[in-house]
Amino acid sequence: MLKSRDIEVPEDNPFCNDDLDRKESADALTEFVVSANEPLVVCIDAPWGQGKTTFLRMWQQSLKNSEVPTIYFNAWENDFSEDALVSLIGEISSALSELSRTGDESKAKEYFAKAKTISTMLLKRSIPVTAKMATAGALDLDDLTEQALSAFAESIAKEQIEQYEKSKQSLESFRNALTDFASSISDEDNPKPLVFIIDELDRCRPNYSIEVLEKAKHFFNVQNIVFVLGADKLQLGSSIKAIYGSGLNVNGYLRRFIDFDYLLPPPDKGKFVKALFHKYSFSDYFSQKNGRGVQYEHEHALKMFEELFDVFQLTLREQEHCCSLLNLAIRTTPHDYKLFPLFLCFLIVLKVKQPDLYNDLISERISPNVLLDRFSRIQGSEALLETNYGMALEAYIIVCKSHPHGHDEILTPYSKIVESVDATTEQKHRANRILELVKDFDWNGGVGALSYLVNKIEVASRFK
Repeated sequence: MLKSRDIEVPEDNPFCNDDLDRKESADALTEFVVSANEPLVVCIDAPWGQGKTTFLRMWQQSLKNSEVPTIYFNAWENDFSEDALVSLIGEISSALSELSRTGDESKAKEYFAKAKTISTMLLKRSIPVTAKMATAGALDLDDLTEQALSAFAESIAKEQIEQYEKSKQSLESFRNALTDFASSISDEDNPKPLVFIIDELDRCRPNYSIEVLEKAKHFFNVQNIVFVLGADKLQLGSSIKAIYGSGLNVNGYLRRFIDFDYLLPPPDKGKFVKALFHKYSFSDYFSQKNGRGVQYEHEHALKMFEELFDVFQLTLREQEHCCSLLNLAIRTTPHDYKLFPLFLCFLIVLKVKQPDLYNDLISERISPNVLLDRFSRIQGSEALLETNYGMALEAYIIVCKSHPHGHDEILTPYSKIVESVDATTEQKHRANRILELVKDFDWNGGVGALSYLVNKIEVASRFK
């Protein structure tokens, strides 16, 4: 398989491809929203790239299967709209036939038509006061008496008050019509709320994100409607600060609109990468390789990604990017060529997560020892470097720019540890193991592998 595809969500079994075991979260959320007896706004919070959209698609289908009326709205794909209310009303209109299948369809259409008509009144804008004053300014002010100007200002104020009163009445009528509509699309014997899922809110332009929040809370805050927002609250907060300033208390602001947060749990370590390896059929490629040392390349690649994804805290999207680069690298490499997967996977993760450090290494701005020092300072790397895989990775790093049989000077610090009377048994064992690994690399082409592997990564990166 050369490219990654969107995860399929079968209608009859929406969580059959749930590689992250998130059905438990969906079941808990379903019980929560179905039991709601008041208007609610719930935020499904997780960092960008952690699979929120896939989860929401699966959960939406699961809700439908449980006959919970549900709408899915991708806010990012619709932020071209000038008014969020138009988007939200339009989304209900598009889904009207499917929504009303569990209730009284004729009544549902009647109530929604009423709500839609009233919404047009809420969308109307009176001519701004500033525009009217500009019109007055176009007149000959010398001919206008103070009394006339006063009457003109009074008429504007009166119109604004009347407009406010009409809007308030229209809003109340709109909410009543929506309440009737939400009730009509539910089974009378087993009433369930309309669940309105708004996804990708954190990716919208800031003005639109705020407007969606405001319209959802102020216009749709009625019985039998639950809003579910899919967003990275940290990123959403940045968008809000872009409008209101960096000094804004974002949590306090969002609490005006969001009643509950649900933190989407991260997957267990290694779970997603195992699914990606299966998805890309890496075992088919590695199983065709034979010869000394290469029979474990599949295991080495999987283990190194598993450990490095955890150390560097890669998002699911970044993990998929890494696996895509590995996939392209191996598909452009003959089976009888070595891949040195421990080091190749490290370089791929470095390119995706810390591109500046990767570029510094390949452009000779830093030495391998500096790279090793910087890597060892990352939280979690120390435990990795104490493992057999970590020691092998360290050996690859220190000789990655060396010439075959020409790295005695690089190995001197390790030889001194082995011969030292002050070093512990563990330190001596580790240093001696790295010396053995380098010797093995020397005879099997692993020394000086940096340029060879970087070329593979850069070729793979040209495929977009």
